[in-house]
Amino acid sequence: MEDIHDIQQRIFDAIKLQLPKDEKIASVLMNTLFLSQDAVYRRLRGDVPLTIFETKTLCEAFNISFDEMDSYKKGRVSFTYQPLDRIGLNFESWLTGLRDGLKQIRNMENTRMIMSINDTPIFQLFNLPHLTRFKFFFWAKTYLKIPAYENELFKREKIDKRVLSIGIEAHNIYNSIPTTEIYSAETLRGTLRQIQYYFDARLFEEPAYALELIDNLIHLIHHLKAQTEIGRKFAFGNEAPSAGNELEVYFNETFISDNTYLIQSDSGSGVYLTHNIMNYLFTTDPYYIRESEFILDKLVNNSNPISKINVKERNRFFAELESNVKAFKRKVELELETM
Repeated sequence: MEDIHDIQQRIFDAIKLQLPKDEKIASVLMNTLFLSQDAVYRRLRGDVPLTIFETKTLCEAFNISFDEMDSYKKGRVSFTYQPLDRIGLNFESWLTGLRDGLKQIRNMENTRMIMSINDTPIFQLFNLPHLTRFKFFFWAKTYLKIPAYENELFKREKIDKRVLSIGIEAHNIYNSIPTTEIYSAETLRGTLRQIQYYFDARLFEEPAYALELIDNLIHLIHHLKAQTEIGRKFAFGNEAPSAGNELEVYFNETFISDNTYLIQSDSGSGVYLTHNIMNYLFTTDPYYIRESEFILDKLVNNSNPISKINVKERNRFFAELESNVKAFKRKVELELETM
């Protein structure tokens, strides 16, 4: 009976993760299962088990795999992910997926995201949309070698208004979610190396466009620093808010091996992992979540806080970032003079 209760609770937790913050699970169960309020609360408390029909109805209504609910064991984890053909492998569909994922996170009750970032804080790239567009193009052409990009050079062009609006919406949602972000010495260096590779390989339609992307990277560094100083997120070019948009930043001087996104909320928890360059894996496995919380907690404890405090450490971190970018900019400028 204890196992049945555990599975039942996991089903309820999986439903809660999908509900807007103003919608209560009791009301949803009453409407979905056509039960009275008293009958629903007996099931929520575990006094009465769900029937086979009720379990099937809920799993179908909320796209829940019963097999996954019954398979939580240490050492074995079930993940969900978006197959590449569903992403569509174009900039608009990729941004739409990120926006919709952030919407779902924001709709949870009392949500917080804790992130370990081994290169580029992808949501912060939304501040400079052309950097986001370059990142997607690089992944599609150079990493995944998508045929449609095979003979394409990266060129200067306006971002479609619809695509831009999706990116702005995703960025505003990210800004509204309190986050703890752990950066490393490699932060932004991967993006810089990608720009350098495209410049050296003559993969820019206009080689001078590399300078514009480098300047965007410098703007992003300045903006990251401005947000870190006050501990609040805001869009590039806008004024900082006086409340909300909480941002905690830590600097880890060693190596962060992956991008992990831990979602914590009163509705439940989950973990996203980056996967296959531009995709992600997601799990609500309680064992995996607990271990992720443990590791991220240790990572935070072994890192230096640089948001709002530790001015010296913060200035050193961002100065080194900017120095590396400006050194490459000088190299590009010299090479452009000889072309």
